[in-house]
Amino acid sequence: MLHALSVWLGRTPLSTLLQNIDWVIPSVQSVHIVAVSIVIGSVLMLDLKAFGLVGRSLSLAHYAARFGPWIWGAIGVLTLTGVTLVIAEPDRSIENAIFQLKMVLLLCLIAELSAMTVPLRANSVFWEARGRRWLLFALVILTLVTVVGIVFAGRWIAYSQ
Repeated sequence: MLHALSVWLGRTPLSTLLQNIDWVIPSVQSVHIVAVSIVIGSVLMLDLKAFGLVGRSLSLAHYAARFGPWIWGAIGVLTLTGVTLVIAEPDRSIENAIFQLKMVLLLCLIAELSAMTVPLRANSVFWEARGRRWLLFALVILTLVTVVGIVFAGRWIAYSQ
């Protein structure tokens, strides 16, 4: 079924157009990589704050409000550029197990970041409760591992066809 989808998508006029304009794929990949960098940097700042290593005078809620728009905006850009790359090169991604792993890890990261930041909107000191600190630290470690996994999977896609 995935093979049929890949073949069909690769034959669509939009895919053919994207494949035949030499600058499109490298340009979209460049924007994709910049967006990945923004997500990584913003998640790292949020995680460092959660560990208490930066911004001791500011709350985690402040950091979430500051870096959240960058994270979610960059994830939006990643979605647009990623869809464009899949349309342009469906045979490189749709049937690729590493690409599928990357998508699962991305969904996990979105869930982890949501679990970390959404409670702060309703209660800016949510994670300050004594019993919740261990859960926050677990989420921070999980987000770091997930981001590293996404980066490695993203690079591995090119070598796993």
